Amino acid sequence: MKPLSQRLKFFIAYITIAGSLWTASEWWEKGLAERSGEPDISPGGCYRVELFKPLWVLPMMFHSMPHPDSEVPRKWLPWWEYPAFFRLYDHRTGELISQTEVYDLASASGPLDWGDGSSEVSAGMISIGPNLPDCIGDRPARVNPQ
Repeated sequence: MKPLSQRLKFFIAYITIAGSLWTASEWWEKGLAERSGEPDISPGGCYRVELFKPLWVLPMMFHSMPHPDSEVPRKWLPWWEYPAFFRLYDHRTGELISQTEVYDLASASGPLDWGDGSSEVSAGMISIGPNLPDCIGDRPARVNPQ
């Protein structure tokens, strides 16, 4: 076999394996994440927010850091203090409403806001997910008996 074709095969195999691992790691960082603490349930009983620590195999610095404001570019080779992501559920049915990206909670998070006035659940600068149409601002809609 010619050295050039061997190098080409090695390069293609390397790219294929690296791409496959990258794709798999995107799934397992959230799919196999560990829940951190107890869930927060909204006062009106509409929503449940759970916090998760991602399962990262590579050191933290090899994961780019997004900013909650999509206008701000990602940081590359960052120093993470507390990486985590949120999942928002309909507490009445258990259905998953949304899931955030992994953020550094030390710099972006804050107290939970259940959507009173904004129509979305948030923690500091992090938007966790929208309010449901039948529970805007964590106030369940009244159902008229028939």
